[in-house]
Amino acid sequence: MRPTGLGIAVLAAWLALAVAACGNQGIAPIGPSGGQATPAPGGVVRDYDLVAVPAVVELKPGLKVQAWTYNGTSPGPQLTGVVGDLLVVRLHNLLPVGTTLHFHGLDVPNGEDGVAGITQDAVPPNTTATYSFRLTQAGTYWYHSHQDSSVQVDRGLYGALIVRPRGSSPAGVDQVLIYGDWSLGLEAATPPAPSDVLMRSYVTTSVNGLTGDAIRPVAVTAGQPVRLRLINTGHTIRYLQFPLPVTIAAMDGHELSGGPPTTEAIPLGPAERVDVTFTAPSSAFSIQLVDGFLPDAYAAVPVQPAGATGPAIPAPANHGVLDLLAYPARAADNPWPDGTAPNKTFSMTLSEQAMGAMPGMAMDGVQYQIDGEVFPATPTLHVTYGDRVEITFVNRGSLVHSMHLHGHFFRVLARDALPLPGALVKDTVEVAPGHSVTIGFLADNPGVWMIHCHQLIHAAGGMMALLAYDGAPRLAQLGGAFGNSPD
Repeated sequence: MRPTGLGIAVLAAWLALAVAACGNQGIAPIGPSGGQATPAPGGVVRDYDLVAVPAVVELKPGLKVQAWTYNGTSPGPQLTGVVGDLLVVRLHNLLPVGTTLHFHGLDVPNGEDGVAGITQDAVPPNTTATYSFRLTQAGTYWYHSHQDSSVQVDRGLYGALIVRPRGSSPAGVDQVLIYGDWSLGLEAATPPAPSDVLMRSYVTTSVNGLTGDAIRPVAVTAGQPVRLRLINTGHTIRYLQFPLPVTIAAMDGHELSGGPPTTEAIPLGPAERVDVTFTAPSSAFSIQLVDGFLPDAYAAVPVQPAGATGPAIPAPANHGVLDLLAYPARAADNPWPDGTAPNKTFSMTLSEQAMGAMPGMAMDGVQYQIDGEVFPATPTLHVTYGDRVEITFVNRGSLVHSMHLHGHFFRVLARDALPLPGALVKDTVEVAPGHSVTIGFLADNPGVWMIHCHQLIHAAGGMMALLAYDGAPRLAQLGGAFGNSPD
């Protein structure tokens, strides 16, 4: 998964000159820190180079977008590893702007979290940053920029990261499906400014970087076990309809047991991952998006058994929507055993407000607020190592908010103060208008961490806050010479 031969040698030499030149011109950027140097016993080093570079990406014949990519593709290369391995990723920035790498859902050391203005400076153009940490969690994760992420993720800076348990190998088909959104503005030879309405006019939905008839089928054999790892990199909840019963095997990378098969449409919120399993039938079918968004008809994923017989399995004429939080399954790696009592509790009220003459962050004239404030004026949650922390997100606005906690995974404890039937462990949770969701986690990863809405336009409009451990230093600051902007 690295550039090979002369290409990487030339790149390395050129970047070394660029780094030296940058260093001679003034202050050096704060880079990733606290990296680990060796794998756990029995692990190996997984070594990757990701080159952030502009490229024209063809979503289907005749439809091209001006993308920002990793190694010339969007999604970027799939990173893989096994629990105990050391992941080493060198980010070479050939973009015209600064960027970073964030490993979404992995509880990395704070300095490796890749958040501009919080844990590091944005990596300037023509320089390199290296991230290095042990893989401690099996599951489905993803990586993306966390500098101006509402812009950079929109342009294509994301990819999948799959970590497998040690001593196991996938049985049957095990495949990733990454759902992305593309704006009309990116179809122009010279895209307009990020604030232009065309840059938020999402007219194309892609699956693994392709749309329409260009989407590649999932090839299976009848009777084979199939696992599909679904990732949503976009701004809205997508609803995936399978025309046969599937079991939810994992949420946000955390393996589940005890959940029943379902034929209801499965909601997949921004930044969330849902792994589904089923036995391959002998007839073909398609995985449909049924949320009613215009491009959905062009985002069907064919599942094609070898030597398929008979007609394709039809899409259901009617469908319900699965209540994901009420799914009665339990995660093995539960950080909040039944009966746990918090020793620290917080409440965060989510809302939207027309900006008017109010100062502060906003998007399209709207401020997205936590407790009536926009970042960086939002309240910081202060914790001590070892605390058992509850946070209740209360949505007083009119929009769904997809709340993501960095550096920790949590159990979803309650909705509207009512306990949930399972033990679901996640890192991102949807909070619907007029409702509340309570989460619980163990404060066991010191640092200063982001909490934010992963509908990234909402984050850019102010819906961000910090979780800070007592005594932990903040490693970088907003703005400055490198224009740090963590949204």
